[in-house]
Amino acid sequence: MKGIVFLGNRQCAVKEVPTPEPGNGEVRIKMKVSGICGSDLHVYRPPEPRDWVQGHESSGIVEKLGPNVTNLKAGDRVTVHHHQGCGQCYYCSLGDFVWCPDDKVVSGAFGEYVVANERNCVVLPDQIDFIDGPFFACVGTTAYAALRRLGVEQYFPQTIAVYGLGPVGLSTVCIAKSMGARVIGVDVMEERIEVAERCGADATVNAATEDPVEAVVAFSGTEGVDYVVETSGSAGGRSSIIPSLRREGKAALVGVGSDDKVINPGDMVYRRITLMGSVVFPIGWLKDFVRYCAETGLTFAPAVTHHFRVDDGVEALRVADEARCGKVVFDWD
Repeated sequence: MKGIVFLGNRQCAVKEVPTPEPGNGEVRIKMKVSGICGSDLHVYRPPEPRDWVQGHESSGIVEKLGPNVTNLKAGDRVTVHHHQGCGQCYYCSLGDFVWCPDDKVVSGAFGEYVVANERNCVVLPDQIDFIDGPFFACVGTTAYAALRRLGVEQYFPQTIAVYGLGPVGLSTVCIAKSMGARVIGVDVMEERIEVAERCGADATVNAATEDPVEAVVAFSGTEGVDYVVETSGSAGGRSSIIPSLRREGKAALVGVGSDDKVINPGDMVYRRITLMGSVVFPIGWLKDFVRYCAETGLTFAPAVTHHFRVDDGVEALRVADEARCGKVVFDWD
């Protein structure tokens, strides 16, 4: 089969590699649509090569069953939770595989076939298009988990500012709008701002040319928004969180950055601000989110700006790395 491997220093190659075989409790999935995630770029950029097929945002059709698979059958349409634990420890019993001491990423979505444990697979209802599959696997459910941890409620009047309009931020916009929230998106790239508007953002701000805090507070109609979701990981985004919130507002940090000195705890105390980190999600929340999208008709298609075939993998990674885009996906049909 064909797959994309990373050579180091922003170089990659499309290679012929062996088709993986499912082991005990595993299934082989023929990819339909897979996505490029920001964390894929974190291993694309450094000098160290990765000589196995990359990618962890998988969706496709179960093609082959390994021994002792009991809950899936050939032909099932699935997405795949991208963290695979041991299946035996306390955290795996909760479905929170990311905390498992033996956790590993389910890789291979930049190839024609992926092998995954059946416990990582969630069946997609027929009304959900495969274009949404990669969003369930990681980026979209990461956004859903941040909103859920914040306590955002469906159809309850609320205002949300999203700092950073990459794929996680765009997913946050889509979900928050489906819940009835008023949403303002903030970024420094006009291309991503335009995608956010296509995803339904009520307002947008280019932080390269405007004061984002001033714009967010004005948008709120009061002293600040109810919630902030910070996905950029930048010092500018993080320093804007507290002044963008009303008293007793809440914020989730999703983006990973290097500057840890831009938030003043005193400001949190005197304004009763709740600040939390949010990293991925338990498998149960993934199932809940698939069900929510099936019931509401939510789709992430407006966030997708580029479609590529695997043979164009070098260009696909270049476009995603440049970041003047929304979601970049591979189509396998």
